Parts: sequence; C-alpha cells; structure tokens
Amino acid sequence: MAQSYQLFTSCLWQTTSAVVSTEQRLYLFDPAYFPHEIEAIADYVQRERNGRELVLVLTHGDWDHVVGVGKFPDATIIAQKEILTGGRIEKKLNKAKRFDGSYYVVRSYEVGMPKFTKLVEDAQDWQEVFFLPVPGHTPDQMATLFREQKLLVVGDMLSNLEFPFIDDSSAYLDSLEKIEQLVLQGKVEEVIPGHGVPAKGREEILHRIERDRQYLLDARAVVFEGITNNVEEDVRREQFSQLTYDGVSIDEHLHSAHDQNRDQLCKEALSPKG
Repeated sequence: MAQSYQLFTSCLWQTTSAVVSTEQRLYLFDPAYFPHEIEAIADYVQRERNGRELVLVLTHGDWDHVVGVGKFPDATIIAQKEILTGGRIEKKLNKAKRFDGSYYVVRSYEVGMPKFTKLVEDAQDWQEVFFLPVPGHTPDQMATLFREQKLLVVGDMLSNLEFPFIDDSSAYLDSLEKIEQLVLQGKVEEVIPGHGVPAKGREEILHRIERDRQYLLDARAVVFEGITNNVEEDVRREQFSQLTYDGVSIDEHLHSAHDQNRDQLCKEALSPKG
C-alpha cells in the first residue's frame, strides 16, 4: 500500500497538521489549533482509521503544536525526549491555556500533559518511519521520515513563510546539514514544515535549506564578529536590521522575531560555548 497524507492548515500562523497513512498506522502530527479545526482533523482520522493504530507525533513542544493532543486520548504519543526537560512542555501548555482564555476559546477536551508512549533520544528507525532529532528552533524538535513516500515532516523549519527562529544557531546549522544530506541521497522528495506549504522536489527543498543557512550565517557574522571586534551595540543593531532573507528585506511583521534572533545570538557569542 502506498503511503499518502492529508494536510490541515490552521488559520493561526498557517500551522500545519499532517495525517500520514500507512498500511498499519495513521500518523498525526501536531493537531492545531482552534476547536473547529481540530474537530475537522478528528473527523478525518475517525473516517480513515479503519482499526489502525493512531500515532500522534509532536514535532516539538511549542504551544501551538501541542494544544490538540487531548482530543486523541487513545493515540500512541511520540516526541523527542528534550520535550520534558526543565518543565518545558508544562510552560507551553500553560501558554496555550492563557491564549485560549484571552480569546474565550472553549474546547471539548482538557489541555493537559500528554501521556507519552515513546520518547526519542537519537536518530532511529521505528516501524515504517525514521526519527531524526533536528534541534535549533527548539532543543526538542524532531523530524519524521516516511521512507517509502520520501516524505519528511520537520516541524518549525524550512517554511515558505518565515526565516529561522533561533534557539541554538549552531545546532540549527547542523540540522539543516542533516536534512540536506537526506535530500542529496535521494531519500527526501517532499518536506512538510510546521507553518505554510510543503516544499516539493529536490530544487525547492534545497533552495529553502540554502536560504535558511545563509540567513543564519549572515546573522551570526554580524553578531559574533561585531562582538569580537568591539563594534558598538548601536552599530551592530543597525547592521542586523539591514539583513535580508532570500534577498528580500525582513517583513515588518517579523521584525520582533528578527530582533529575538539577535538577542539569542548575542547570548551565544558571549557564552563559553559560543
């Protein structure tokens, strides 16, 4: 049986929820976000499941990606082990609850701690998929490769909508390299990001990888070299504000995320690890 998928896209940040079908299982990624959107996902899963095991994979623990887990109480839940580090997921779940409260969002299920069946530590095969930790946006981000379909579900990276949002720039670059190698080896022909539309075909995927890599390298150069050379902070800020992404100025609505990247890179540059 050939694998296939259905993609649901929330009106909140175009957050994606993929349902990938295999002969024995239905894989659901990051069910999001508003109640009517999650109801539509649940209805689809119920129609298509046909007695198969439901595997719910969290690409990472950000609040917009974990809020829908409670709607699927009998799912096998899988995530990368770092999702439990330092109370991370508890904080994100609380953020989701605050968001819902602020906008009077009412759900038919409790937004609570998932009962994880499996926590992935390193790259590994599991059933018909391959799990690959890809930290950088978050420490717990994990990609899932469906080998037969050559489909990679990556979480919050390689989006058509946004540049990299950085938690660890060095780890992010390493993760891009891992994915690039899979593409060059012919193992990946389609990528589903956590926000936006899939990248289809080698050329488009490699383009997204390269533009994300270039943004990271340019951003690191401004901050790391600026600090090393004692460039005034105001000058560094101005240089950083002039950075482009894919040859285009940073969109105004993403200036805040761009500034947060600068702050994160400053921390990295000043840390012993950096």
